[in-house]
Amino acid sequence: MLTGHGNDLYDYPDNIRCDFSSNIPYRNASEAMAAYLKRRMEAIGNYPDPNARKLTSQLADFHAVSAHNILITNGSAEAFYLLAHLFQNRKSLIPYPAFSEYEDACRAYRHAISFLPVRSLCDIVRFEADTVWFGVPNNPDGTLVDNATISRFCSENPSTSFIVDAAYDDVCPRNESVKSLPGGLRNLITVYSFTKTFGIPGLRLGYIVADRQIIDGIRSLRPPWSVNALALEAGSFILENWNKLLPDIASICAESAWLQQRLTALPQLEVTASPCNFFLVKMKERTAAELKLFMIDRFGLLIRDASNFRGLTVQYFRISVQEEAWNRQLIEALKLFFLK
Repeated sequence: MLTGHGNDLYDYPDNIRCDFSSNIPYRNASEAMAAYLKRRMEAIGNYPDPNARKLTSQLADFHAVSAHNILITNGSAEAFYLLAHLFQNRKSLIPYPAFSEYEDACRAYRHAISFLPVRSLCDIVRFEADTVWFGVPNNPDGTLVDNATISRFCSENPSTSFIVDAAYDDVCPRNESVKSLPGGLRNLITVYSFTKTFGIPGLRLGYIVADRQIIDGIRSLRPPWSVNALALEAGSFILENWNKLLPDIASICAESAWLQQRLTALPQLEVTASPCNFFLVKMKERTAAELKLFMIDRFGLLIRDASNFRGLTVQYFRISVQEEAWNRQLIEALKLFFLK
């Protein structure tokens, strides 16, 4: 396996002209973030606040919860490992295909894991698990779970903790934001990431919203200063300029729908319809690994080989929509690949 995740540009130095492998919206605030952080470089001269009090207070106001319900993390990945640690040795259910770090974190802390297809998740009434992990929207296929279903999960399964990955909560117009769920769901744990919406994967910044007992338990497990000073500065800047920095996700997802339609027209491909800026594609023949190398070598285009997602085969790859010229280049490159 060449990579466990997308955006593995470091494996192909100087070869990549356009990255279709990362789910980060291609029109994002990363340049504005970089310009702001250049003016805040003095922050690296001091230790960051280990309790991230300023950003925690801002997020508490943003979500209309107590600061005791918020924990800032080094990206959502740290959040998943902290939660897996908190619930170590428990029974966990993970729908598939899904972000691999749910399973990796659970295995690291000796969970007994069961799996089911993600599109069957909403049919479950009673969960025989201590924790259930899923994304809304789900990565890599864009499956949505509405808030009424999440509320039903929580109310009808009070002994189960539902860990919702909301990394893409703000980048799908058809998604009913988890932020609008009513308070008081003590067994709902929501993990957010600034990475996807605002284009700052290199900073590693995320947070957890949960019942105070959960947050207090996690806090005791984490190392000090896990979130650096510049990441904290970035988080505060985002919350102070939220609407200005949000990408035009409606137009980006419209472009995604156009690209999905064009790829569906190719007889060698099966596209899984997605409301997001990213989507899954299956080739009827040949492998995603072959296609990935062809795209890099001939065109400098990077796609996500999705064969390492549980439940997917070697024919699957994932695409995140880019500018129209690059999308058209991708289509032509695919046509040439199938002529080989």
